[in-house]
Amino acid sequence: MLKFHNHDYYRGVCGLLLTVAFLVSGSAGAQGAPVGTVHSVTLTWQAPAPAGGSGTISGYNVYRSPSNTANYAKLNTALTAGLTFTDSSVSAGASYTYCVSTVDSLGEESVCSVPATANVPSNPNAPSAPLITVK
Repeated sequence: MLKFHNHDYYRGVCGLLLTVAFLVSGSAGAQGAPVGTVHSVTLTWQAPAPAGGSGTISGYNVYRSPSNTANYAKLNTALTAGLTFTDSSVSAGASYTYCVSTVDSLGEESVCSVPATANVPSNPNAPSAPLITVK
């Protein structure tokens, strides 16, 4: 269960935007059938506006939950310094809900941002079996 601190010196992380990216992998050569499309989700957010206080932003934590559950897990092992994060561990056809929190120079974590959901597309259906004609 996550516990976030609510600080009055940050207005919170706002404007969480999601981009679903696709990377093609696999080939139909002698190595076997292609493995399909590898998906990733890129999150982009805006830094919160300071509203007083003495702490400065040290970085961000990114959390993910399978959609329709409240079981968020932190994705980053170290604070994310920038305003983007790419989740490369998503599965085709799955939905995920993300939120981002701010961590200040005192090590205090804000409440999580308003959540945003990404629906990762399914890999395309396989074609029908090929017809074989032997002469």
